[in-house]
Amino acid sequence: MTRAHQFASQRGFSLVEVVVTLFIIAVGALGVAGLQLAAMRSNHSAYLRSHATVAAYALADLVRAYPDQLAGVALTTNTGDGGAAASETAAGTHTGFGTWAAELGLSPLKPPDGQSLGELDCTAGNVCAQGYCAITIRWDDARAENDTVAQTGRNTGAMAFSLCAKLPL
Repeated sequence: MTRAHQFASQRGFSLVEVVVTLFIIAVGALGVAGLQLAAMRSNHSAYLRSHATVAAYALADLVRAYPDQLAGVALTTNTGDGGAAASETAAGTHTGFGTWAAELGLSPLKPPDGQSLGELDCTAGNVCAQGYCAITIRWDDARAENDTVAQTGRNTGAMAFSLCAKLPL
């Protein structure tokens, strides 16, 4: 039997082929893992944004339920560090706001840098038009990739959701 005929009859993979195949599979697996991590970040960011939206609309419902008590009033919740007591900048008891602030304090929303968790401003000098209340909800979204990274080079995580609710007078 000649030597050329002996090599032609061999079957199987060489060690080089196996190593190249394992390398290609490893690179693909790393790509899928990175994609999964990005999807988890985006999902968590969407969860926080949805929670802030629900909280803001709940406060807008309070504004519509108690327009006489909230006209000309500015209210702020604490920093969301567990207590979530409402600090009122106007005299009087505001039905529902304390309960709303307590529920918001139990939420996953935690504002960055000691900012207030939620604000309700029904004064004439707010950012909305006359007869509207400005509602702002803040949270820390430092784990997500957002526009502040492109602008400042670092992720501050400060996110806010604001809306204007009309006072039904």
